[in-house]
Amino acid sequence: MNVRHIRIQGRSIAIGALLGASLVVAGQQVGRISWLPVAAPVELAQLVIRRDAKGDGHFGAPRSGNVAHRGVDIEAPLGSSVLAIRSGRVIMTGRHRGRGLYLELDHGRGLRSLYAHLQTIEVDTGDLVRQGQRIGTVGKTGNARHPLIVPHLHLEVSSAGALVDPSSLGLTLVDRLEESSDAIGGN
Repeated sequence: MNVRHIRIQGRSIAIGALLGASLVVAGQQVGRISWLPVAAPVELAQLVIRRDAKGDGHFGAPRSGNVAHRGVDIEAPLGSSVLAIRSGRVIMTGRHRGRGLYLELDHGRGLRSLYAHLQTIEVDTGDLVRQGQRIGTVGKTGNARHPLIVPHLHLEVSSAGALVDPSSLGLTLVDRLEESSDAIGGN
């Protein structure tokens, strides 16, 4: 190995040793950061946003009671695999009147994701899950039971307690009404 030395105020410092030490520190820091983009929450070629006779599945779309939609609704066949968008820990599973069968993951650094209207949940509270791991299946539970609502996964994402549009994390979502496959968000 060719190590170069520099002289600073009468002292010789090996550049190779200095660089090697800084890479070790950087390596330790990089180990805690996920450089992977978020994974698709369902195994489909395109993530199509639900739009049917009962509503619009876009983030922020108006809902009854002067409320905005808290996540995105992604059309998917009943029983399709639901996948973790990032690695994390299951912090909650349950049944809710509106959400139906749902689960929530904590990904660390304030990032959380919630998956609702599930048919099945295949993880337990406290479990660690990998990005892309199957955590449940698409269903029609909660307020998605209505016959005019197409089967879909409701995905909510929050950062430091504030709701964020999942497309801002790199998910490419397609609007069914567009004739082209232009992305609504993402890469």
